[in-house]
Amino acid sequence: AGLLAATLGHLATTAPPHYHSCTFNFSGGDRLPYKFCDPSATLEDRVADLLGRMTYEEKSMALAAGALDPIPRLGYVPLSGGESTHGVASGCGMAANIDSTGCPTSFPAGVGLGATYSRELWSAIGNVIGTEARALNNQGNPEIPRGASDTVPKLPTNGIAGLYFLDPNINLARDPRWGRAQEVPGEDPFLTAEYATYIINATQRGPDPKYLRVASTAKHYSMYDMEGYIPRTDPKPAPSSGYCDTPGGCERWNFDMNPPQRDVTDFYLVPFKAAVQRAKVKSLMCSYNAAFGKPTCADSEMNDVLVRREWSWDGFFISDCTALELMQNVKWDDCKHPYPSEGGNCTPDAFPGGHNYTHSVDETMKTALVTGTIDYNCGALYKTNLFSSLQRGAVSHEDVDRAAGRIFTTQIELGMFDPMDGQQYVKLGPEVVDSNDSRKIALRAAQESLVLLKNDPAMLPLSRTNRVAFLGPHANSTQALLSNYHGQNSLVNTNSPLQVALRDGYDVTYHYGCKICDFPYGTNPGFPNLPCPTNHSDERGGIGEAAAVAMLADAAVLFVGLDQTSEAENFDRQSIALPSNQVDLISAVLRVQPRTIVVLIHGGPVSSLMLKNEVPSVIDAFYPGELGGVAIVDALFGRVSPAGKLPSTIYYENFVSRDIRTTDLRIDGGITHRWYSGPVLYPFGHGLSYTSFSYDWVDVQQLPVAIDTALELPLSYSVVVTNTGRVVSDVVVLAFVSKTKGSHADMPLRRLVGFDRISTVAPGDSHTAHFEIDADALRFTDDWGETQLGASGEVRIEIGDIDHPASHTVLLR
Repeated sequence: AGLLAATLGHLATTAPPHYHSCTFNFSGGDRLPYKFCDPSATLEDRVADLLGRMTYEEKSMALAAGALDPIPRLGYVPLSGGESTHGVASGCGMAANIDSTGCPTSFPAGVGLGATYSRELWSAIGNVIGTEARALNNQGNPEIPRGASDTVPKLPTNGIAGLYFLDPNINLARDPRWGRAQEVPGEDPFLTAEYATYIINATQRGPDPKYLRVASTAKHYSMYDMEGYIPRTDPKPAPSSGYCDTPGGCERWNFDMNPPQRDVTDFYLVPFKAAVQRAKVKSLMCSYNAAFGKPTCADSEMNDVLVRREWSWDGFFISDCTALELMQNVKWDDCKHPYPSEGGNCTPDAFPGGHNYTHSVDETMKTALVTGTIDYNCGALYKTNLFSSLQRGAVSHEDVDRAAGRIFTTQIELGMFDPMDGQQYVKLGPEVVDSNDSRKIALRAAQESLVLLKNDPAMLPLSRTNRVAFLGPHANSTQALLSNYHGQNSLVNTNSPLQVALRDGYDVTYHYGCKICDFPYGTNPGFPNLPCPTNHSDERGGIGEAAAVAMLADAAVLFVGLDQTSEAENFDRQSIALPSNQVDLISAVLRVQPRTIVVLIHGGPVSSLMLKNEVPSVIDAFYPGELGGVAIVDALFGRVSPAGKLPSTIYYENFVSRDIRTTDLRIDGGITHRWYSGPVLYPFGHGLSYTSFSYDWVDVQQLPVAIDTALELPLSYSVVVTNTGRVVSDVVVLAFVSKTKGSHADMPLRRLVGFDRISTVAPGDSHTAHFEIDADALRFTDDWGETQLGASGEVRIEIGDIDHPASHTVLLR
């Protein structure tokens, strides 16, 4: 992560803006008479012309992120990049007016966005991300107005954001302990594929049909879902479906995924296929791990044969940062000028935790660029060694041209070499960053992400006349609400739940109670507090004081959960339970205040039987973004009704006895809602509301009882959804194909095949939700990874709420 930040920071600050490209020395004068600068030329001719004008040393450096300096003689500016997991991860820019911070909008983390089940919202968020990215990049454009001032400052070296982004993360949260579960929309491949399709489409493409707005990257390809097996010393034997051979234990650097082919096809690759074929994503990132004995960055079958040929993809592959070097168990990060590619002789540092797959720099280079078809390197390998490997013949000129051509193609599609006249995106200014519309979408996203886990008795919503104690480590949280990979954000600093409640005039008292973990930040072994320890320490001193505050109130709201000190990239949790000091806080408050509500703020699933059995009401807020505090207070006091649904299963705490390295979804009791048959604390898709809904088939007499799968697909189903309660609310309608005793043995227990979020349904009102059940919904995948359709048997179609769906059994012939 540190290298990534350093690399991308370099990208966003060292190159001149592309607005003066194709002018000699970036003077802004007459355009150079080169074909690659001519918008009327074909894309192929433009790419070929640029390839012919650059030296091979320049082209080699163009394949290394942040390595190539601008080329004045050509007016060429290299590609620049950044992150945008749930908002542009950049610094703040110029503010358009007194009400704006100039900072990029920070939306809920990926897991919260998954809980919304809203395609329309994902598109709206993607549109904001793409628009703000361009506007922040445009702050290097001298023609962009500078807010209220007419004074144009000295032309900066570049905008604040780049034009390609290493997002979204569309891996699947297979195991609840995964440290990056916060970044992704959940455990389900269909849900994640829909999310990928809509957010990528909206981010990359806007109102100008000629140009890409930005270029997105789908990551991490492929089968990446583990950070580090803790403890790092590994007493367990390697399972049959995933292993690593290092004595220090499994880490993402060396883990070798080995799931059955049926799971590869039907689970792990589903979101990436959607990103490639439906969203036309411009870039894919190969991941740190290996699969079936090969590092993913070295796998020609997965990268070239499957993605480029079978899926017909024409984008470029980028490596995760340092992933290429780790194939050889080395790192080139500390190599200084002159690099080997410049005639120097620096040597790499040893990194014994890698794959030990290649054994020389030339072998690594050929494996990455030629075999793995990795065009662009985030990391130091290509920068330090590609040109020298080319000179030694380890890779060919054609190999370099092929990769460079893919990068240049993307730059042309972004309009980087075209005149500004006629381009819409280069005119986006500070007024579209942190705009009122963007804030409305951020608030809506936070509100729609809230999942009401329980409300029994119906303590929520609270009355405005209640005196309420806001307690716990997240009651006054600000930056912690942003999750990871967020941009600079000052708006959140005045929008903690406590700040919002006080500003809105509610009678609220406060005590922090305890910290997230027992140990002060950074004093516990592990990085930085992983896992949260269980011993008692001085951090518990506020628990008694918090209980005293709760006793004097009409109700207590406990804001508990996790933060980046207890779940993070590069570390998986050992436990999915709440940290023990927070459990003690909740117990102390419950003893004196039976009217207690818990708000969970976290990424990966948090399991607590005490919360389910003893706390009357629980809201799951995930990491809700810059206006999450507003959304939570709105829900607590009834200005909105929670309507989100869980995007991942919440298991009982003892689920962690399953080896996290077991990547076969069906063995050892199964995993995810598709294959886990044991009891759960809360199932995938669970979520209550302040009202109630009924679900009834439309024209039930016409529903088929038997179908010929070869002739009668897709099936159309409609359900009338009626608000039978007293509160206006959104409703998320889920559609499943479920296994019965008469189903084929290889059918999943339950497959999500559709969803629809219906907004603001008033009491007594009805809306109709339509679903089509197609071949994909009825297929199963055999042991060889081949999908099969048409086998005899029966399935159950379930549409509505996870607990009370409209159900219908169909015989397949």
